[in-house]
Amino acid sequence: MRTNLRTTAATFLAAALLAAATGTTASAKDLSPSEILQRMDQAISGYADQAMDVTMTIIDADGAIKSYDFGIQQKGLHMRMIRMLSGELKGMSTLVEGRDRIYVYLPGFKKVRRVAAHNLNQTFAGSDFTNDDMAATTWADEYDATLVSQDDASWTLLCRPKPGSKAQHPEAQVTVTKQGFYQQVAEYRDATGTPVRRLVGSDLKDFHGVARYSSVEMTDVRTGHRTILSIRDFRVNRGLADALFSTRQLEWGN
Repeated sequence: MRTNLRTTAATFLAAALLAAATGTTASAKDLSPSEILQRMDQAISGYADQAMDVTMTIIDADGAIKSYDFGIQQKGLHMRMIRMLSGELKGMSTLVEGRDRIYVYLPGFKKVRRVAAHNLNQTFAGSDFTNDDMAATTWADEYDATLVSQDDASWTLLCRPKPGSKAQHPEAQVTVTKQGFYQQVAEYRDATGTPVRRLVGSDLKDFHGVARYSSVEMTDVRTGHRTILSIRDFRVNRGLADALFSTRQLEWGN
């Protein structure tokens, strides 16, 4: 599957990269579970545009390690460009125009190809993130949520796909901080409710006046295989042009 991904690779998950702080605190009396998800989505993608530099470290269960650098630019909720900058994936680029419209430029073929729907659940570049993780940008549009528990610091929500949703997991549990609405933990489950993957954000840092988790770790709880995304830089509202997010730019940018 990982080899297949290198020829069909898709995109990177700003949704997997976690939220910038809003600097506000709210109680469960003020917000419903759906409103909490909406505020979390706003913290993740509530900018005119954003850009980040990332190192992805893939750690096999036996301890073998691979690392890749890539850059991502996003405008609004649905336009995203990812460019691989190192290793055997250098030169590969991905354009996201929506959940079902993902294009990849493969330097070995010098062609732009659309990623087929059946490839969305494949792993991204051998990591523990999937192509669908990379295309997804919001939770509130995809999931109905109920409150499981809360404490002074966070809410824990149980999320199940809305009718007609294309969410890849039938159930997920997410922990959202009350200060900043960060998506701190997300546990993805199968149809039996058994956990299959777990995402944890940590090491909150200030990037040019905007707070962001600088480390995001996704673990396959069945195998112990894990992937760490280290955010080296994060910038927002830079006036990125729409023209940067096109299939023509996907190829010309390499």
